Amino acid sequence: MIISNIKEEINKFKIAIDESNSIAIASHLSPDGDNLGSITATYGMLKNLGKNPVFILDDEIPKSESFLPYINSFVNPKDIKNKEFDLFISLDCADLQRMGSNIKPFFIDSKKTVNIDHHSTNDFFSEINIVNVNATATCEVLYDIFTSLKYPIDKNIATSLYTGISSDTGSFKYDSVKSKTFKIAADLLMYNINFNEINVSLYQSRSKEKTDLLIRALNSIEYYHNNQIAIVSTTIEDFNKTNASKLDSEGIVEFVRDIEGVEVAILLKEKRDSIRLSLRSKSFVNCAKVASQFNGGGHIRAAGGTFFELSMKQAKEYIIETVLEEFDK
Repeated sequence: MIISNIKEEINKFKIAIDESNSIAIASHLSPDGDNLGSITATYGMLKNLGKNPVFILDDEIPKSESFLPYINSFVNPKDIKNKEFDLFISLDCADLQRMGSNIKPFFIDSKKTVNIDHHSTNDFFSEINIVNVNATATCEVLYDIFTSLKYPIDKNIATSLYTGISSDTGSFKYDSVKSKTFKIAADLLMYNINFNEINVSLYQSRSKEKTDLLIRALNSIEYYHNNQIAIVSTTIEDFNKTNASKLDSEGIVEFVRDIEGVEVAILLKEKRDSIRLSLRSKSFVNCAKVASQFNGGGHIRAAGGTFFELSMKQAKEYIIETVLEEFDK
C-alpha cells in the first residue's frame, strides 16, 4: 500500500517525466545490486516511454551485476558536455554526498530533481522525494511507482527489479522481508526472467581474486564479547597481493556474520585516504544507528560508514567500543 503523500510525489514524478526532454539518472558510489538494479530498471522504463535518459556512473561495475540489461549504457561524468538536465533522478541514495563529487554538480544544476529511495537515513534532498522506509529495496519502491502509474513492466525491467530486491534482502533472508516482498518477486518471475542467471551471478560466481582476498581477511578475524562480535580487515597490501579489485571486498562481512553465535560482523577496509566500515547484524543491533556515528548510515541489519585520519588500530578500537554499547542496553 502506498501512503498518500508518496502518491502525491509519484504524480509529481510523472508530470516531471512528461515535461522533460533531457533526463539524467544516477545512484551512490560503490554500486551494489539495488543501486544498479534500480538504475537499469528506470533506464529501461524511460526508454519505453520514448525518452533518451543518460545513465551516469563514476565507478566500476561489479562482475556479479554485469548481466543486468542496459548495464553498459552508462556514461562517465567526465564525458558529459551538457551540464544542465531538465530532470535528474537519484536512485537508492540517502543523501547528495553519496553520489560523489563528480556527479553532484549535475544534480545541483538540473532544473528539477527527484529522489527515490528506501533508506531510513534519507534526508529528502530533492524537489520531489519518493522515499518509503518500509520497502525492502529501492527496486521495491520502483515496482510500486511503475504499477501505480500503470507503466508496463517488461522482461528487462523485471530482471532489474528482481535483482535489486534479491540483493538488498540478502536473497530474501533479512528481517525486512514481508509477505509483500514475496508477492512482488512472484509477479516479477511471471515475466520469464532468467532466474538461474540472476542467482548464479549474484551468489555463485566468486572469482579467485575475491576468494584470495576473503582468505586474507579471515586470517585477521578477532572475536569480542563472548564471540558475539567478529571483526576483520582488509589492507591495501591485501588487495595488491591478491590482484583483487576494490569491489572484491563485497560479501566478506556477510560471510563473517554467518558464523554461528556472531551477532555483529564488522569489516574495516583500508583505503589511501580513509578506512571504510561495513556492519552486518542478525537480530538486535541497529547497524544504521552505529554507522551514523561514523559518517555513514544504511539499514538496521546492514550499514556502512567511514573513518578519516585514523589508523586501522584506532578505527578498530572506536568501532568495537561503540558496538559494545549496543550490547549493554
